[in-house]
Amino acid sequence: MRRVALALLLLGCSSDPAPAGPEFVDTAMPRAVDQNPDPGVVEVSLEAKVGPHGFTTGVTTKNAWTYSGTIPGPLIDAKVGDRLIVHLKNSLPETTTIHWHGVRLPAAMDGTMLSQMPIEPGQTFTYEFTLKDAGLFWYHPHMRSDVQVNAGLYGVIRVRGPNEPVVDREEVVVLDDLSLKADGSIEDYLDDESKMMGRGGDLLLVNGAAARVFTWQPGSRVRLRIVNAANGRFFNLALSGHTFRVIGGDAGFLAKPYDTDHVLVAPGERYDVIVVPQGSAPLALVNDPYDRGHDSGAMPRGTVATIALAGAPTSGPLPTSLPAFTPLADRPTDHTLVLDEKLQPSGDVVFTINGKAFPDVPVIKVPLGETRAFEVKNDAEMDHPFHLHGFFFDIVQKDGKPLDPVLRKDTVIVPKKSSLKFVARFDASGTWVYHCHILEHAESGMMGTIQVE
Repeated sequence: MRRVALALLLLGCSSDPAPAGPEFVDTAMPRAVDQNPDPGVVEVSLEAKVGPHGFTTGVTTKNAWTYSGTIPGPLIDAKVGDRLIVHLKNSLPETTTIHWHGVRLPAAMDGTMLSQMPIEPGQTFTYEFTLKDAGLFWYHPHMRSDVQVNAGLYGVIRVRGPNEPVVDREEVVVLDDLSLKADGSIEDYLDDESKMMGRGGDLLLVNGAAARVFTWQPGSRVRLRIVNAANGRFFNLALSGHTFRVIGGDAGFLAKPYDTDHVLVAPGERYDVIVVPQGSAPLALVNDPYDRGHDSGAMPRGTVATIALAGAPTSGPLPTSLPAFTPLADRPTDHTLVLDEKLQPSGDVVFTINGKAFPDVPVIKVPLGETRAFEVKNDAEMDHPFHLHGFFFDIVQKDGKPLDPVLRKDTVIVPKKSSLKFVARFDASGTWVYHCHILEHAESGMMGTIQVE
């Protein structure tokens, strides 16, 4: 990863929201229709249902699971302070819910098995909450999530704030991978490899389709809003001869943006980057090998999308400053969480926290309004993306050493045989889930709860 001096990296933002118009194009992203005339309310309807979808050219998958017939589900656009109302109808053959990943909201709206009754087939449920933060968030089930997300149930929420950076083009990029059978149906069989690494496949998807092509103007400032919706694949993104300027992530803008030639995105993570494409020949956005454990670094490079360049070269200055968040102060560790994997006599692998598998992981109780420090130790032989529901956390240490800059996240990679320390303020009551976001790991025990009361 290549970083340059902070003085060269600071990005600026306009005082007004970025303008809506033809320069803001999302490739093949269906939009949710706002049914409410109130400018402070976004009200949409979603239907979880089985239907056909074309993941790759010439093949129709008949058993895809969709939100309102599309993969990803409809993009929900809103602004900070809006009241979001979502009417979900379950037309699936089994129960489901929606978890609003990264959104700070009341526990009753969080969509887990601890916060609401499952939505039965044929039933409806209305989610309603205020959007407190700008950023890119996403939605997906939290019932048999390893199966339902793999089948196609995921979508994106884009929340704009008053200080959006000025760019020439914006794309929402939803990453996924998949295996299809010979007849085009989704391979959902859970073998030993997918238990360990998460369901996936060689078909690399962007916005629900393989071999996606973007068309950008040379020299233009292209903002990519990236989310990894895959069950287990880590995407190590690179664009040959180019650098990405990382301006934000899970919790909005970074205090100290940086330049890098690779952006590593674990399942559940989001990244907000600007890239300036140069040249005239098509460019390949690739997924480079990354060793997250168990010899996964031997996987070959894969092409995620192709960038076609068209139009006269253009150029524009990058902004020079960004609004910064004030990080929470480091403090003595209150709780230690040890992540590990255990091979059972049956041959099955169980993923554990402090030696226990959910639901036997002891509940952590925190009084409302308190700030707590957690040390997450990964004793396993592979990386684990750690996700906390309902709150952001500030990562203050890695392997016992102070982290500069402090990162604010809701999902973070805890590398194998290492530790991270984070601080969070628990300002919303209820029972909240934390877990590994390799969905097969969460379903196999690597999950716990925090009760704020």
